[in-house]
Amino acid sequence: MSITFKEITIDNFRECIGLTVRDDQKFVAPNVVSIAQSKIEPKYIPLAIYNDETMVGFLMYAFEYADKELYLCRFMIDQNFQHKGYGKGALDILKEIAMQDPGVEKIELSTKPTNVYGIRVYEKFGFKDTGILDDGEEIFVLDLGKHPPE
Repeated sequence: MSITFKEITIDNFRECIGLTVRDDQKFVAPNVVSIAQSKIEPKYIPLAIYNDETMVGFLMYAFEYADKELYLCRFMIDQNFQHKGYGKGALDILKEIAMQDPGVEKIELSTKPTNVYGIRVYEKFGFKDTGILDDGEEIFVLDLGKHPPE
């Protein structure tokens, strides 16, 4: 397994918007909406997730330096590629991106309480439920342990 992120381009756009999840997993906006959002809100970074040369998923994040966080606002693995470790592999890369940025101390995401499988993946990776609900979604945080000395 070799997970990488690639920019969304004219060459992979249609493949990216064709990625799907099962009906019971539709917790995030369609990829086409996320890509459009990134064009009008440039702080959002949309990326395709690849295993070798096969696109297996999509994510989008933003750096929120006022909150010292990398905010993961979209994350999905295509239904045909789930349960193969690609989600964890993508989170590993995202964590490394966050670790390399001195302005980031945590990764934050939110999800519907009914996203049982997603929550299991996030918690297994180390995300903690903050107990805070925002617009009906639970907020999860991964502390990167990069707090400045006091």
